[in-house]
Amino acid sequence: MPELIQNTHSRDSLRSFLYGILEAGWQTFAFIVAIRYFNSDINFKAFIAASGPIGFLLTPLSLYFFANKKFTASFACALVYFLTALFLFGSITVNSLAVFGACIIISQIINVQKGPVLLQIYTTNYPPENRGHYMKMPHILSAVSAVAFGFIGGKILDINIENYTLLFLLMAIISLIASAVVYKMPSQKLTREHIGNPWQSISLIWKDKLFGSMLGAWMLLGIGNLICLPIRYEYLANPKFGIDANNTQIALLMIAVPAVAKILSTTIWANLFDQLKLITTRNINNAFFILSIILFFISDNIILITIASACYGTALGGGKIFWNLWVTKITSQEKVSSYMSVHMALTGLRGTIAPFIGYWILIKTSPQIVAYLGAFLVALSIVLFELMKNNPRLLDAHNNKENAH
Repeated sequence: MPELIQNTHSRDSLRSFLYGILEAGWQTFAFIVAIRYFNSDINFKAFIAASGPIGFLLTPLSLYFFANKKFTASFACALVYFLTALFLFGSITVNSLAVFGACIIISQIINVQKGPVLLQIYTTNYPPENRGHYMKMPHILSAVSAVAFGFIGGKILDINIENYTLLFLLMAIISLIASAVVYKMPSQKLTREHIGNPWQSISLIWKDKLFGSMLGAWMLLGIGNLICLPIRYEYLANPKFGIDANNTQIALLMIAVPAVAKILSTTIWANLFDQLKLITTRNINNAFFILSIILFFISDNIILITIASACYGTALGGGKIFWNLWVTKITSQEKVSSYMSVHMALTGLRGTIAPFIGYWILIKTSPQIVAYLGAFLVALSIVLFELMKNNPRLLDAHNNKENAH
């Protein structure tokens, strides 16, 4: 392995292992603390669920800022992790829902700004014909750390819910370490010539017809998944729905089981991404999302919910790779950050509104209705993706990859 690739891969693998801890804390323990320690209302929980996506909305602006300052991609990423750590520290300084919630929300908003700059590092340092291959180990390691932290953290909260301060202190320290790790990743300066301004990036939606069409299908897919995600926690933790799982059970079902499935499936998905057509792998992956949604909510049987969580983890094993790399199939290396920032911004738009939609439907109906609507939207996205399957640019990208192999 050439030195540039090896350095990038080893540092990104360590970064991903550390990030798995952060992701588990944000996606599960923040909800548990909000529900069971602070007894927060639905709107507050929806804001926690939407905080990462709100950050996605800002990625065109942050990318423009980084390029305007001529930061290297690695420095920009290190800055993001450093600021994330400061707000995670802040979340435990005062025993207050307002302080905890504000700091957790802001820390997630900041952290997602690393997405486009990380992709710039990947596209610069990894060969195009096997980028999926180099994403395998980082994704597996993030899942391993999420399993460990999910299990240990759940036990710690079952002992005493007030121990949440220890978990978020650890997350802050982890974020500082991640900042030091990414700081020395090989990277190039971000420039305004390649990035453009936020409006130029956003205009790609209608100027690039294929890109805009795929973003539309991705929007339906994302909303379908995201209206269901926070409702999973309510379904498990809220006694009115009949399950009332303990903190360890929730951590196992929402972190450990999906993470194990993600570990087992990531290598397969990475190989499929490198070898098959993009739309084919995308829609196989979407089928697992539909299965996970339906199985999770059709009963209160823990075994069935466990299978559903495994399907969700399997879908995530490929979904994370596809989400991170798909724009590399339709644009040049120089423009990939701009395309990614738009993709992330629209991810942010749907992620911001979806939790509120999910909770609104839940109040009016039931978890099952939320699930059926979510599954329908994912199914509709499959149809739209299939309509683009034979687009000449996608076929050319696949043929060029075959020739490279």
